[in-house]
Amino acid sequence: MTGWRLLLTRPAQESAALAATLAEHGIYSSSLPLLAIEALSESAEQRATLADLQRYRAVIVVSKPAARLALDLLDRYQTPVSAEQPWFSVGAATAQILREHGLQVHYPEEADDSEALIALPQLQQALTVAASPRVLILRGEGGRELLAERLRGQGVQVDYLPLYRRVLPDYPYAALIERVQSERLNALVVSSGQGFAHLRELAADAWAELARLPLFVPSPRVAEMARAAGAQFVVDCRGASAAALLAALQAQPAPISDAKDGYVSEATTPKEQGPKDLDVKQPEQAPLDAAAKPITPAPAASKQTSRGNGLALLALLVAVAGAGAGGWGLWQLQALDAREQQQQGQLQEARNEAQSLARTGEKLEQRLDQLPSVEELETRRRLLTQLQGDQQLLNQRLETVLGASRQDWRLAEAEHLLRLASLRLSALQDINSATALVQAADEILHEQDDPAAFAAREQLAKSLQALRSTANPDRTGLFLQLGALREQVAQLNALAPSFSGEGGVLSELAAEGVMEQQWWQRGLQTLSEYFRIDFNADRNIRPVLAGQSLTQVRLALSLALEQAQWGALHGQSEVYRQALQQAREVLDAHFDVDNPNSRALRARIDELAGRPIAVTPPDLSPTLNAVQAYMQAKQTARSQQKVEAEPAAATSDDVEASLQEALQ
Repeated sequence: MTGWRLLLTRPAQESAALAATLAEHGIYSSSLPLLAIEALSESAEQRATLADLQRYRAVIVVSKPAARLALDLLDRYQTPVSAEQPWFSVGAATAQILREHGLQVHYPEEADDSEALIALPQLQQALTVAASPRVLILRGEGGRELLAERLRGQGVQVDYLPLYRRVLPDYPYAALIERVQSERLNALVVSSGQGFAHLRELAADAWAELARLPLFVPSPRVAEMARAAGAQFVVDCRGASAAALLAALQAQPAPISDAKDGYVSEATTPKEQGPKDLDVKQPEQAPLDAAAKPITPAPAASKQTSRGNGLALLALLVAVAGAGAGGWGLWQLQALDAREQQQQGQLQEARNEAQSLARTGEKLEQRLDQLPSVEELETRRRLLTQLQGDQQLLNQRLETVLGASRQDWRLAEAEHLLRLASLRLSALQDINSATALVQAADEILHEQDDPAAFAAREQLAKSLQALRSTANPDRTGLFLQLGALREQVAQLNALAPSFSGEGGVLSELAAEGVMEQQWWQRGLQTLSEYFRIDFNADRNIRPVLAGQSLTQVRLALSLALEQAQWGALHGQSEVYRQALQQAREVLDAHFDVDNPNSRALRARIDELAGRPIAVTPPDLSPTLNAVQAYMQAKQTARSQQKVEAEPAAATSDDVEASLQEALQ
């Protein structure tokens, strides 16, 4: 895998950790963070949501930045977290951050995406405990909606708490393609859909060239985004962890490097050199000519054999030493590669800072060039000093004018309040409203703090005393009581007559005579059940009202009480008493004295008829005239001051015109 030269686009902290892991496996990488994590400002929503975590059946954290920021906020707010509350994450790295804080965390081990998290058995078990479960998702601003949509489809109430936003760091134009070309990078690595979007944005016109490089992505969704954008060789790592990236790199054939900077390709690494380079050729023993030479003694043959074995052992030792030296050299090469990668990252950061400082310096130089000269500044300073002095005079005058205008408005308001009070007294005889209006007008004159308002306030005090000493009958109470009597009339019924004794004269005639009744006696007994003859009756018995007659009587009584209501509300004593007298006559003419309902109604009418309703309101005309006279005196005095202040205003206008000419 040493032939890979990768461009890492994760945030700076995550890219540094991933680069260290890749360096351990002999893989070169260069970091160009395309995602900068910017924490959102703390809000009342964050505090309220984190303070009430117990209401959620599950808390889902979608990224490592969300986990770190959430834990920081929990520590800052000192929010207790239950050890039994389940937390869920998309990947193992996020789960590790949460577990270090002592939380119970579950995550899918098969893949690092939302689909795998939804299918997690622990999550489904947590959602089935409550009838209407709630889930909190901690994420960045503007994340995917798939997870929430799937959960809502299962009847789960989902709440979001955004904690950060991902932004594209400020890089100069063509920084991406220059980095790829200068460091001869042959593959790109992105960790999210937003990271790929930033990669495409930063590439700009160079995307056609970068699209030919292998692109390693964390999920099928991001792979589809890349293919749709024109990427030609997309590798789905099925996860955003370092282990998933290493597995994908190992599964792909590594490209061959030109090795100009000391890095070699996979095709030329020492581990692919076979034993053939280390073979040692054995000496050949010439055949013995039995005819020419006699057979040599055994000791000579033994010496030759031992010499050959020594050479073979020496060759084996040389091969082992060579292999050890090659391994040590490879390890040294990897260590140098890691150090060089760190130095290049630091160098790139220094370059970015230098470019930022250079841009800041250019802006400062441009602003310095736009500043005026010393002579021009001195002229402006003198004019500004003069203008400030004149402005103080104008401010004093303006305060006087604005104060006078406000006083005029308040005095006009006091006059209007007195007119309203007079109207309420003449039309409605409303003592309470008139008293409140006159009191408000007196408070306005009190705010003027002007001795000239003494006469007007004296009249106001007299009017207030007259209003407070005037009898104020409770007309509203009388109106409501008469309304209650009208409702009682609707339920008023005539009382049926009752007789003491049974049968009367007819019954007595039928009972006289013999023990056994004759036919005419039985007839009289029957008639006594339907007719009654009483020679000693001393009272008039009125006919019982029923049907339409009773309705007409009720309507006449209700109309009389309604007329009495109108008279009470408008202070018309004659109308009020005449209407109650009419109601009493209707009761006497159509209802029996023994009827308890009519008797109670008659007693109540007699009681209300004796209450006074007439009011003699005081005259507010002298008070209104006094206030109008005071307002006229104020306007006359102000007109004289305005004539005297006109020359000073003309001088201030000339100074302001001179300053504008100097500034131009």
